[in-house]
Amino acid sequence: MKIKYLFIIIFFLSFINLNALENNLDKKFLPLKDFLILKYDLFIQKNLNNVFRGGGVTGVAFQNIDYKVKINEKNQMSIYMDALMDRKRYSSKKYFPKLKDCIQVRNKLITNKYGYSFFSQKFNNLVDEDLLSNSIRNEILNISSLNESLKDEIINNTEIKINIIHPNEAKNISCIGGITDLKLKSIN
Repeated sequence: MKIKYLFIIIFFLSFINLNALENNLDKKFLPLKDFLILKYDLFIQKNLNNVFRGGGVTGVAFQNIDYKVKINEKNQMSIYMDALMDRKRYSSKKYFPKLKDCIQVRNKLITNKYGYSFFSQKFNNLVDEDLLSNSIRNEILNISSLNESLKDEIINNTEIKINIIHPNEAKNISCIGGITDLKLKSIN
């Protein structure tokens, strides 16, 4: 009887050992595309609070933001964002989203700055292409195996599309552009 249990234990131990050998991670490499998607995803998750903070004072108050990061077969990265305006606040308020609200979402996400003057809400030079690019380089593309020209290529091949969704669907606005473009283009 004891021999039977001993054989069963030895069988299970050898089975566990075989599984451990099959799952050796030393020979597995994560493709750069997947790693970049992961880095962008972690960066966006970490910085989404920047978009929500201060909402309603100098920027639009959002109730939810969904996003998706993709890379196509031509190595072009796309970030898609759906920013849902606060339903309670904007159902009764007569404010409708503008192109500057799209730009502010992108700016707050990447640099934690609006890029517009507090009182006049006119464009200022606090957020420029260099600041956007440097923020992306330092926070996302800080990968030792990437040289400067590859970082430039990744930044130049990254576009962002933002949909600002108003409680009244007819007032929704969408914009698109390069991740570091100062001005995004409205596509409505």
